[in-house]
Amino acid sequence: NDEELNAKVDEMLQSVGEKPRVEVCRVGQKPGGVTRPVKVTTASSTIADQLLVKSRKLCLLEKYNYKKVYVNPDRSPEEREQRRVLVKEVKRLSDCQRRKRKRDTISGMVRCVQCSV
Repeated sequence: NDEELNAKVDEMLQSVGEKPRVEVCRVGQKPGGVTRPVKVTTASSTIADQLLVKSRKLCLLEKYNYKKVYVNPDRSPEEREQRRVLVKEVKRLSDCQRRKRKRDTISGMVRCVQCSV
């Protein structure tokens, strides 16, 4: 199974024009029916940065089914917490904006009206 995983990751990296030497392993416990994340370790941070930049091309490759592949950088616990707070704030602001707007139809025209909240 590890060989199959290595082959899949190698194929994915080659599809974006990279062929670095990497170590691959699954993360977490084996729950039933859930795909676990894959941890890819590179020899240097420069290679990792190149892979992160080129990984954006994955969703554009129609030949392969990489639309559900997400590549995230390695983050320290502090960076993870900062990102978690930022994502939470963005979601809160987005929800707030949705609640503040309401649709108002006047004489066949639809316009967005700001409500006071």
